[in-house]
Amino acid sequence: MLGTPELLLRSADGEQRIKVERERTVLGRSRDADIFIPDQWLSRMHAEILLDRGGMVIADLGSKNGTLVNGLRIQGPTPLKMGDQIKLGDHMVTVQWGIADEETDDDIQAIGTRVFSVKTLQEGVLKAPATAEDLVRKNRVLTVLSGAAAALLAHKPISETFDQILEILFTAVAAERGAIAIFEGPLGAQLAEVKASKTRRGEPILRVSRSISRRVLKEQVSILLPNVLEDAALQSQQSIVTTGIRSAMCAPLWHSDGGRESVIGVVYLDSREHTHSFSEEDLELVTALASVAAAKIENARLLEESLEKRRLEEDMRVAAEIQRSMLPKASPVIAGYDVAAGTEPCRAVGGDYFDFHVTKDRLTFVLGDVSGKGTGAALIMTILRAAVRDHWLDDQLTEALNEMNNLVTQNVPANKYVTFFLGRLDLATGHLEYVNAGHNAPILSRGSGEIDRLSTGGMVLGLFEDAIYETGSTQIDPHDRLIVFTDGFSETWNSKGEELGEEGLTGFVRDAEGTSASAMKEHLLRKADEFAEGLKATDDRTIIVICRNPA
Repeated sequence: MLGTPELLLRSADGEQRIKVERERTVLGRSRDADIFIPDQWLSRMHAEILLDRGGMVIADLGSKNGTLVNGLRIQGPTPLKMGDQIKLGDHMVTVQWGIADEETDDDIQAIGTRVFSVKTLQEGVLKAPATAEDLVRKNRVLTVLSGAAAALLAHKPISETFDQILEILFTAVAAERGAIAIFEGPLGAQLAEVKASKTRRGEPILRVSRSISRRVLKEQVSILLPNVLEDAALQSQQSIVTTGIRSAMCAPLWHSDGGRESVIGVVYLDSREHTHSFSEEDLELVTALASVAAAKIENARLLEESLEKRRLEEDMRVAAEIQRSMLPKASPVIAGYDVAAGTEPCRAVGGDYFDFHVTKDRLTFVLGDVSGKGTGAALIMTILRAAVRDHWLDDQLTEALNEMNNLVTQNVPANKYVTFFLGRLDLATGHLEYVNAGHNAPILSRGSGEIDRLSTGGMVLGLFEDAIYETGSTQIDPHDRLIVFTDGFSETWNSKGEELGEEGLTGFVRDAEGTSASAMKEHLLRKADEFAEGLKATDDRTIIVICRNPA
């Protein structure tokens, strides 16, 4: 049975699971939205999700770029079903439902089922033996535990660790089949996923009963089904009857770390032998082994995560070095002009690209911003760089943009694009031709104090091969300053939920009139950081400043 409607929000930063419990939930770029999504391509209040008789309906709120469901732009209220994909800018949202609290079809409620607290079973192992028979039983348990601890001492890949634990369990008790399942995701939201299975006879276990595993997880108990087929209450349970299971038990992989207790999964064992039923003594032993196994699994997982993190960090370090080598090492030195540029990626690598080409009579410069962040954006940046360097010296800027757009469109995924600015400056006259392909309009701060914005061009690169571009032109006079920037500046947020925006950035430009290009660049980077009030940047910040010196 389905439970609470949920949205799985995916972006370059990872995944976030959000329960939809209100009758109306608004998604947007504003901090006032119920679900805040910091994405430049979203409107402040972009779309809403309504609960309708247990289901969900999505409606666009007149957003600039629209809302897509399964690749199609919605025109009105649209019902949502399990698995639907909602595209919101650079973010993808998957519709799903959590698992209801009610029991499900595979629930096993045998009259003979016995449930034991894990702590009670563990205390029983440690309690002093009361009889000679009790002493023999405890010696058996301690011997098995000691052997298991020794066998699991050496580090092995986690998949091999799972197999080794099952071997130990099969040696300890007379089971025909066994499985280790690990819980994935939030508490109770997903089934326990079988990571390893072992069988002496019959088909391998591919799934552990949902009701059993969830009860073990929630209540931290071990469960014993001593004689399944003798229980009339189980005659209708097809998942049990078809396998011929006679006896089964399930114990939690119970782990304690620094006082924090958690169940990371379960150990499940069953048997089809008529003559054998698992006993409370078997369950006590399996529960104790499961605790030893849980500690080993958690340590192996943490070690593998640590090793993988080190590998990723080294890969990212190398990638960052390669990317830095592809950007200009210094700004060009040009008589009559002052030029400065730089980039601050929000991660080790980023998707912003800037470049220069200088001849004796003109300066060609570009700045591009790949949608998304991280390694994927950095790889697309290399494609952009190759396309730019093949065509940025073409005679006509519009022809150059057409060729660049075609190359990018043919070589990047359909959901990726690049905002881009290309400028060509006549150094003698100060005449600037440019094409703005969906990029933030650069700020041209005049010596007179006036502000011009350079927006002429066309759509972003990478979406349509037949896009049409227009060339704009302006004049850069002595005392004028041109600031070309990425949205990492304008999309800066502070702790109050306020966005810097292009007007705020323009204000910072006015504050630095009369400064050098390098000082302007550092001033704007510093002011963006101050505005953020310590909040980590969510996007790369890249800037080019070109000042024309007095004659």
